[in-house]
Amino acid sequence: MMRLLFPSVAVLTANLLSGSGAVPFPITREGEPACTLVVAGSPTPAARLAALELQFHILEMSGAELPIRSDDTEVPGPRILVGESAATRTLGFRSSDFRSQEYLVAFRSDTVILLGLDWVDTQTNRQMQGRPMVGESLEALRHRVDYWQTVGYPERSQGEIELPGLYDDQGTLLATYDFLERFCGVHWYGPAPLNIVVPSRNTVSVTGTDVRRSPALKHRSALPGGNWPFLRSQWGSFTRDQVHLFWRRIRQGGEPWAANHTFHRSTIQECFQDPEYQSKNPRSQGSQLCYTHPKLIAQVAQMARDFFDGKGTLPAGWKATGDYFAIVPDDNMNLCNCPSCTALVEAGKGHTTGFFSSGEISNYWFTFVNAVAREVRRTHPDKSIATLAYWAYALPPGFDIEPNVSVAPCLHTCYYPVHPEMKENDLRFYEAWQEKTPAPMFLWVYYHHPMEPALIQKWRCFPHIMVHQTAAAMRRFIKDGVRGIFECGEQDQLEQYVMGRVWDDPDVDVDLVIDEFFDLYFGAAGEPMKRFYLRLEEIACDPANYPPPIHRANGIDWRNAAWETLGTDERMKELGTLMDAADQLAANGTEKERERVALWRKALWDWMQKGYDEHQQAASAEGQAP
Repeated sequence: MMRLLFPSVAVLTANLLSGSGAVPFPITREGEPACTLVVAGSPTPAARLAALELQFHILEMSGAELPIRSDDTEVPGPRILVGESAATRTLGFRSSDFRSQEYLVAFRSDTVILLGLDWVDTQTNRQMQGRPMVGESLEALRHRVDYWQTVGYPERSQGEIELPGLYDDQGTLLATYDFLERFCGVHWYGPAPLNIVVPSRNTVSVTGTDVRRSPALKHRSALPGGNWPFLRSQWGSFTRDQVHLFWRRIRQGGEPWAANHTFHRSTIQECFQDPEYQSKNPRSQGSQLCYTHPKLIAQVAQMARDFFDGKGTLPAGWKATGDYFAIVPDDNMNLCNCPSCTALVEAGKGHTTGFFSSGEISNYWFTFVNAVAREVRRTHPDKSIATLAYWAYALPPGFDIEPNVSVAPCLHTCYYPVHPEMKENDLRFYEAWQEKTPAPMFLWVYYHHPMEPALIQKWRCFPHIMVHQTAAAMRRFIKDGVRGIFECGEQDQLEQYVMGRVWDDPDVDVDLVIDEFFDLYFGAAGEPMKRFYLRLEEIACDPANYPPPIHRANGIDWRNAAWETLGTDERMKELGTLMDAADQLAANGTEKERERVALWRKALWDWMQKGYDEHQQAASAEGQAP
């Protein structure tokens, strides 16, 4: 019998029930609507989308289309109140009673309330600037989609709607997704219709106790787009509009924050033309500036003040949003060599670690960051200068950090299972930063290896599945008080999903999430598919499979590891047997289950088989060479 992630939710023959002892709230009866969705006369973007999402998923579940009515009409019978309205105010609930990202799922007599703090579409709110980590403006992240076309009902199309912005408050939508998942058994494992699990029931009713909460991680920036092979193939056929809707469903976004490279050549050419603070190093070629020059410090501080005051526009490529103004140098070491800059760089030359993440220029870079932050704090004490702790400025400097500097250490999480020395180095400077700065801490986490070098160099890596290690790392970061995380790279379908679940609730039972996924997604083929997946993880996360010289002092030779120490002859036979068993069981399952197994075979097993064959052919050709 399948274990359920929410123990209080039981899918019965006729009903979806949660909890016990309460009167069930009727949603549908025998394929007909049993309640009405009620929204304000002018609903917020979050409430408008939430009502449509409820209507769509209940339609998929039962065949019944719940009517949507505004609160200016009398609505008899059971109601689901979506967002603030006259009806919620009568019951004593207002959107303004909630903190950012906090939401409520409440059960009252003949009424379910789904409510949180929502962004309101006003001219003032529209004029707010911002460019988060992804580099697009806040306005551009209010994606427009034809909702019914996107969810697979083009005949119902009513034209485009604007989705709530990724970094706009949307508490009502968070409440709705929690309700659909927790009480109705809906799961979004990807953007395509094939990736969504919706129970099929003619009669749907729910009971439960109130839920009032917010996601544990306040900034959630893993925006999977199916850009890398595993995720793209596992998802199957999908559109960009479906991806944009999927990001909302998996609760991406949250608090606005940005910390990414800002001093690009193009930005320097546009904004920083004063010859006095140009880099004295000819190798800089316009990519670096003199970060000790008072004029540059004053200009950047004024740019930050202007941003926080809503004046002017951000230069192209500059990152700043909400309470955070980012300053990060270009991604090279062609630094200014004037006497002041040289003295600070020389002072840090001993701060090496033997790894990519070290501290040779930490004193240099954070002297500049501190100087800008001091200036900004004089006029905007409640705002922050955001920067990265990255590469040669990953370690904290040898002096105190201004209290309004928000630092984001860049951590190589994809190496943690197999390179304990790199993990130890990461956690050492991560912990040092936690002690060093009182400002909110964010993280940049890497999930780019081995896939990124494999794509660049055109070879096939062994699937680097590390779902339990990922969950453990994210759980630790959240419980340490990290406020937000940006993911660099993409994982496979399930690991990406699990990470999102942990970001929302670090106490979630990860093994239960995994069991639930394989049961719901693959049906009868779930058991061999789970064994296949967890065996991949076991192989990929075993440090013994990375002996020297594959294990290097500051990295892993991923290419030679792939088919020499990971995907060996014996393991490939074992994994192939599991994949064949899944195929045989899927043949007796539903069409969706067969298609999902086929996609995973293509994404993982076919990829592996081709990589293994290419390696064998290359080894054979090398052995025959004169």
